[in-house]
Amino acid sequence: MTYEEVGLTAEEFTHICDQMGRVPNDLELGLFGVLWSEHCSYKSSKNLLAWLPHDGPAVVQGPGENAGVVQLDDKVHVAFKVESHNHPSYVEPVQGAATGVGGILRDIVAMGARPVALADSLRFGTDDPSQHLQHAVVEGVGAYGNAIGIPTVTGEVGYGAVYDKNPLVNVMAVGLLPAQRKISARGARPGSYLLLVGQPTGRDGIHGASLLASQDFGEGTEHMRPTVQVGDPFMGKLLMEATLAAVETGLLDAVQDLGAAGLTSAIAELVYRSQVGAQVWLDDVPCREPHMTPYEIMLSETQERMLLIVAPHHLEAIEAIMNHWELPHRVIGEVTEEPLLVIGTRDNPRQAVLPPEILAGACPLKPVPANGRDKGRQLVPSMPAFKPLTLEREWGLNVLGAPECKSRAPIYQRYDSMILTNTVWGPDHPLAVLRVKDSTAGLAIAVRGPGRYAALDPYSGGMAAVARVISLLATQGAQPLGLTDGINAGNPDREDVFQDLMALLAGIADASQALGVPVTGGNVSLHNETSGHPIWPTAVIGAVGRHSCPLEPVPDAPMAAGMDILWVGPEDLGLGGSIFESLYSPRLTPYPRANLTQLAEVLAWVTSLARTAPGIALRTIEEGGLFVAMSRAFIKAPEKLGITVKADDPVVEWLFSEAVGQFLIFSTPESTARLLEESPKSVTVRVVGQTTLDGALQFRAHKTLHYSREELERTFAQGYRG
Repeated sequence: MTYEEVGLTAEEFTHICDQMGRVPNDLELGLFGVLWSEHCSYKSSKNLLAWLPHDGPAVVQGPGENAGVVQLDDKVHVAFKVESHNHPSYVEPVQGAATGVGGILRDIVAMGARPVALADSLRFGTDDPSQHLQHAVVEGVGAYGNAIGIPTVTGEVGYGAVYDKNPLVNVMAVGLLPAQRKISARGARPGSYLLLVGQPTGRDGIHGASLLASQDFGEGTEHMRPTVQVGDPFMGKLLMEATLAAVETGLLDAVQDLGAAGLTSAIAELVYRSQVGAQVWLDDVPCREPHMTPYEIMLSETQERMLLIVAPHHLEAIEAIMNHWELPHRVIGEVTEEPLLVIGTRDNPRQAVLPPEILAGACPLKPVPANGRDKGRQLVPSMPAFKPLTLEREWGLNVLGAPECKSRAPIYQRYDSMILTNTVWGPDHPLAVLRVKDSTAGLAIAVRGPGRYAALDPYSGGMAAVARVISLLATQGAQPLGLTDGINAGNPDREDVFQDLMALLAGIADASQALGVPVTGGNVSLHNETSGHPIWPTAVIGAVGRHSCPLEPVPDAPMAAGMDILWVGPEDLGLGGSIFESLYSPRLTPYPRANLTQLAEVLAWVTSLARTAPGIALRTIEEGGLFVAMSRAFIKAPEKLGITVKADDPVVEWLFSEAVGQFLIFSTPESTARLLEESPKSVTVRVVGQTTLDGALQFRAHKTLHYSREELERTFAQGYRG
């Protein structure tokens, strides 16, 4: 076997030989290939991720574990993380998406947390095959989440030709655990057993991390189907319950889920983090297929498996729990004091002997220029702004009917959003609100991934992704506890792609620092590229916030006639990167960069309003701009209610700009004066209209645009792609 066959470069192979003082054998080479892959080692992004802020008053566990953990209150902690399953979802969309859901749920369970919610962020192409792909991906997400009994409570979807052969399937999971519970993948102690529980190991998913998720696509992908795992949500349910029951006993040293790279990653990373070694007996690993080789056993990515580390005198109690749940389990090895990972059989115990610090901790990282973060902030080439001179009635309907703006109902209606009975606000709102049964506080959950904003200026796109989710939390008065990031980009070996990746992460870092919200972990998915055509660098950002009144969410639509409508936003708007521009301009222009100081001020003010101002409704302005935000609010308002808006020039830019920092406030006249007086001086706040009883939506500029409820509802609800 050669190093090329396992995805290593010549330089990496030389480095391995130098570190070990010898040439690795075939089995050892395969282990290095998978753990030094882009998917497992983060070798092209780890230095960039170091720019992100990780500390905050609510952070209990930051990056480096299966998931981040933040404090909701003195009794309840929240585990959350976003993961991607992009390449598998293109090759085998139903199983690829389903196993992506299963994998992120196991990350949450491995932290000792019970999953309570899922959120999806999806990107698809614009050609006909992409419609069928979307249908299958949504089927996979729903099939696993519904069957295992975890609600999908919020999400978003976007489109672009760059995703034709590189769809993005990012899923965020959120779980709850008691504040006193402490379990991780760092507690393995010499003498304890490696207890493998769950599905017997098969040949599915071999090389999924190294040769599927860490390489570009070429002309054909049929040969990659065997590298896609197959999920079993019913076994996943048993595994979840059994693992949580075992964690609750307090008898486990450590827990590690088996995902990418299977046993190789799980054992190597666990002993590396714990600064110990392990002896693994391959003939004790339960296999569902005969004559599996050591190479196949170690690299298999069979789903629904967990590795528990348990002391010998606790083994009987833990096995009793596994038997209760009728869950297959077997001791497959032992933790050793000598920091060596030794893999073999009873007849041949040393088929691979590797120091964990080399296998899991010595992959060479791609260097970043000393001024890399500043370079990421540099201005993009100047391009003339798109400024239409007229205003046509059909423009608003066409924007509202664009795939990114119309109702997601045909997608989320295939998901169960109400199971577990915690969902107060579900996927028919811009974000989710959940009650927490053991707390007076609740959760606000949001996810956004505006790849189109990063098409020409990745730095601005990274900032916008963070600003979007924090803005959503602000409309509920929710205190942000932490962020999780899903970074999706093309081949990092290409200089232009790496420069974009550098700019994207600089934008995320600057925005999260300026807004005071730490990033507790996440996922990086690179090589989203086919035949030399990369996707837009797409940052999917998930956020969780503490909601003080979860049973009474702040409305996102007006409730009565006679309310004032206030628009909040920056002075400089622009149509760059907007849906409107994508429909009516021959080319995209750069998305407008936010003034982060002003944005932090307005977000603090909006958050305060949501908590203290009586009788208001709040909504962010996102895809489609003010026109779409106003239309959605109008559609959700009582049936006889109308809205009249007085528009100032430049009216087209004002109606369709998607610049961050824009909000709609629906306020009683008694509250309006106080809102205007207390508003930040650095941002524009003005009354732009009123709610009426005429049952229509009207925009009055140099001409009046009149829209009936029926036509807006029909446009918003028209058939979805896929």
